[in-house]
This record gives sequence, C-alpha cells and structure tokens, in this order.
Amino acid sequence: MKRTGFSLVELVVMIFIAAVLLGLLIPAVRSAQLKAEDRQTVNNLKQVVLAMHTHQDAYKYLPPAFDKYQTPGIAKAGKGLKHPVSVHVYLLPFVEEAKLFRTFLGEEKGDEKAKVAAYISAIDPSAVKKDTAGIQNLAANLRVFADSGVNTKFNKNMPALKAIEPGSARLPQTFRDGTSNTIVFATKYGYCGEDGGSRYAAAANTKFAAFFGQNAATKKADPADPKAIFQLNPDAKQCINTPLMAQSFNKQGLLIGLADGSVRLVTPRLSVETWNMVVQPNDGNPLPPDW
Repeated sequence: MKRTGFSLVELVVMIFIAAVLLGLLIPAVRSAQLKAEDRQTVNNLKQVVLAMHTHQDAYKYLPPAFDKYQTPGIAKAGKGLKHPVSVHVYLLPFVEEAKLFRTFLGEEKGDEKAKVAAYISAIDPSAVKKDTAGIQNLAANLRVFADSGVNTKFNKNMPALKAIEPGSARLPQTFRDGTSNTIVFATKYGYCGEDGGSRYAAAANTKFAAFFGQNAATKKADPADPKAIFQLNPDAKQCINTPLMAQSFNKQGLLIGLADGSVRLVTPRLSVETWNMVVQPNDGNPLPPDW
C-alpha cells in the first residue's frame, strides 16, 4: 500500500504561506488593540469631564487648579484640606476614588503615588515598561482652573506660576466662549525628559505638573519647540516639561476633552491663534474656520 503525505517541497511551501499569513495577521491584531486602547483613552477623557460637571453640580464651582479650597460637604463634616491639592485630587470622589480622596483630608497628605485608572492612558509612549504609580495622562487646562491663568495675548508668556493656583471657575458663567469651544483636558506624557512628566497630585509649578496651557503659543506644533501649541508625539529627549505643554500620543494629533463633555482630535494643522482661543475660556473671539 502506497503511503500518502506531503513532500518536502510541499511542506516548505505550506510553512511559507503560514508565515506570510501570520505576518499579515499580527499587524491587524495590533491595530485592533491600538484602537481599543484609543477608545479607553477617549472614555477616560469623557469620564474626567463628567466628573468636573458632577463636582460643579455638587458644589456650584469647579475645583481650583491647586489650592485648599474647602467644599461645603467637607466643611460640614468637620474635616477640611489643610494643605493645597490639585484639581485631579478634587475630582477623585467623582471617578470612583472616594477612599483615596479621604486620605488627603485633615492632616493627611494623601497617597501621591496611587494608580488612578481614570487618569491613565494605555497608549502613553513614555510609560512603556515604566512604573505608572502616581502618573496621569489627562492634563487640566490651567487657564480654566486657575485665576492667574488668564492671558489672551499670543506674543507674551503667561504670569509666573505660583505654588498655590486658586480658581473660581463655574459652569457656564466663566465659559463665555461656550463649553463646546473650550478645552478642559488634554493628553500628556506621564514621563517627560530625564526628570519630569505629569503626576495627578503635583502642583502647577513643578516638573510633574498635571496641567497644560500656561505657555502662550507663538508657533505651530513641533516636538522640540517650547513655544509650540502642543508637542506632537515627541521622543524622550524632545519632551518638554515647561512651559506647561500637552503631548499627543501619535502623529495624527492631540486628544482633547471639551467642557461640554465631547472628545475630539486636534490636528497639528490647527493655527496658533485658534489653539489659544480654544484654550482660553473667555476671550470673546469667534473661532476661525480651522476649528
């Protein structure tokens, strides 16, 4: 009886075809994974903006950028913040982190190295194989949450940053340009340069500030330009801590959360003037067509 089977040539051909198919499949799987991670970042942006609105509903004001503002609920309970905290700390109870927020009350200084899932993006290129303890990727617009962050001049720097950045923002009163025309959060690298980045509990005047928008942009996006509107997917050496700047996680553009709760992608083709208008909540200028 004659045995049937594959010849050596047929086996080699089959292995070659399998390798080609596998080579085509892996990028497709990776692409699908990236899209899922993109959706996670978008969902987190929406969650943080919703948390901002919920804070407004509860206390009639938005949290300050970095201050020890005492909400009525905290004061009534006989507890207060004895030291300043960031806007991200204030929003903890509204992103399912009430227990973590309580560690910042009274004389406590809180767990500044906690991992807050709502503030972290899986597509942050700076955090690959690094510890994500304490870092955050959804930076707050300093021009919205700090009273000192008001400057509509495109050719001047913002006021000097202070250790305390109080704020009195309210919806919709201080958003004269409209909530759909004002950026409140944008993506930012968790690690930036050799000794900086973005941490959820850090002050605005530190190298780990959880903010963007302090710089008055004078040029279009460029990864190594400190006066750019935002850094377009910079590498570790190009990443700039200050002036406060957002960073996109890819070459397509920057993911932002608007005050109305929507999320969109800002392309690097956006003009400097338009960027400054959508970062500033109350300049009163109509937005150009490139928005």
